[in-house]
Amino acid sequence: MTKKRQINFELLRILCMYMIVIGHCLFHGRVTAKLGYGTVNYFLSYLIQSFSVVHVNCFVMLAGYFSIDKQFKSQRLLKLWRQVFFYSLGIFLIWSVFDSTGGEDALMAVLPLSTKSYWFASVYMGASFLMPFAGMLAVRLTKRQYQYLLAVLTILLSVNHMIFRVNTYGVYTGREVSWFLFLILLAGYIKLYTRADRRYFWYGIGGYAACSLLVLGSVYLSMELKLEDTGYFLNYNSFLSLLATAFLFLGVKNMPWKESKLDGLILKVSGAAFGVYLIHDNYLIRYYVWDMFRTSKVALTHWSVIYAAVTAVIVYTVCTCLDLVRQKLFSLLFGWYQKTGWYQKERKLCDRIDKIFVRENSSQIPSGDL
Repeated sequence: MTKKRQINFELLRILCMYMIVIGHCLFHGRVTAKLGYGTVNYFLSYLIQSFSVVHVNCFVMLAGYFSIDKQFKSQRLLKLWRQVFFYSLGIFLIWSVFDSTGGEDALMAVLPLSTKSYWFASVYMGASFLMPFAGMLAVRLTKRQYQYLLAVLTILLSVNHMIFRVNTYGVYTGREVSWFLFLILLAGYIKLYTRADRRYFWYGIGGYAACSLLVLGSVYLSMELKLEDTGYFLNYNSFLSLLATAFLFLGVKNMPWKESKLDGLILKVSGAAFGVYLIHDNYLIRYYVWDMFRTSKVALTHWSVIYAAVTAVIVYTVCTCLDLVRQKLFSLLFGWYQKTGWYQKERKLCDRIDKIFVRENSSQIPSGDL
């Protein structure tokens, strides 16, 4: 894969994390909850949410895209776990100095993935353990078989739920391991069976915009009809969300990009994106972060949504800087850790696990031909 395309996807990673941050600002900052239906700010709030509905799906697809046809490396999972554990325990210890915490908080700090203190990290880690099997399946299926598999999963995990609103197949909001695995397979198909074509960039962006506007329309239609499930199409597994995700991902894959002096900065910022999530959305501080900016107090002003957007930029920037410091610290400590016996045992264990998933014949991996 060329550096150009990597930068395209890193820009998508940054955009999606910003979508997540501003969404948390509107929700955890209690901005949308205080806006009156029919006001300009109410419209702007749901406009942002409708165009941001793709963020989690795209994040998962990015992981699938870069891993689906690659050799499984268990060290990557250990790296992810260390990052989650560092922020979970670190924020708990700092918070304990300033506020009261209990035994349950300590348990969630030490076992953040098992206790689902970070829902995305927990589900993503579960999907990551199964990702090598998805990869082996993807490279062995014919194109027609792959299309059939995706069509069936789309019906079972998205369309069926859209029609009947029943958790028939274990997926309700798109926060489940099965949905993440489906997205990984979808990203794999886009990588293996679509060729580069600049026209797809415009088709993708246009399709993404159209689907996002339909999501916004569904919110207003639900309000007018006084339906209970007002924001259904804001769920990650709703059919419109899925279409918007696929269109945006395909568009970004074919996005024209020339190498520039900003590439290095983009890679640094995107490399800290997951850290931004782990810092600002820790359950102990997620409301405190937005209360510091008094977002709920500003909600009734004419510029509340603009204020939320600017606040999200500030939070994103601060968290990015903090994670870059964390990366530097980990880099320094890792040099020492490599000299220990624990590291040698870790490497041996990881090597044994990795050998389980060695692919004997990589020549069968298809190339894009759509």
